Amino acid sequence: MTATTIQAAEAFCKRYGPGRLPGAGNRSIGAGYAFATAALLASVAFVVLSAALLGGGPSALWSAAEGGLSYFGLVAMPFVVPAAFAAGALTWRLVPETVPYYGPVSGLVASVLTYIGAMALVAAAILVSSFLSPATVFEPRAAFIVAGVFGGAGFLHTFWITLPVGALSGYIHERTVGEN
Repeated sequence: MTATTIQAAEAFCKRYGPGRLPGAGNRSIGAGYAFATAALLASVAFVVLSAALLGGGPSALWSAAEGGLSYFGLVAMPFVVPAAFAAGALTWRLVPETVPYYGPVSGLVASVLTYIGAMALVAAAILVSSFLSPATVFEPRAAFIVAGVFGGAGFLHTFWITLPVGALSGYIHERTVGEN
């Protein structure tokens, strides 16, 4: 990626990016918005690339049987994006600014924390659906095991896109915030 491309991304983020959202002036909240946006971008890229590379076409996106990874990528978005917001805000608050390559390192840490947060949200969703439907009862431990299996499989299938996007997002966010 060239310096011109990164500068264009920085300019785009300043003009249209998360900085215009409520509370974005707060350093941590702004990072949360930036990482939620990056998670959404990585999720969409994964869905499109997995559909294109593994076949199935557009109709496969809506069927687990046909779409496989693409379908699960779509289903994961409501869990991944809020988890990325929380992970970005937490990381930007807790990682000391004295760390070398602060932005990319924070982006990688936030990416890993996103997986953990998304697994917790999946476990919570399983437990809530279990309480709402008496026909299926999940023990809390089983819900966390199922969420862990989904999270582990998700990491193995998506790390190749999420870690670089997280590091790049952290770098761009650090430069964008640093210039304001």
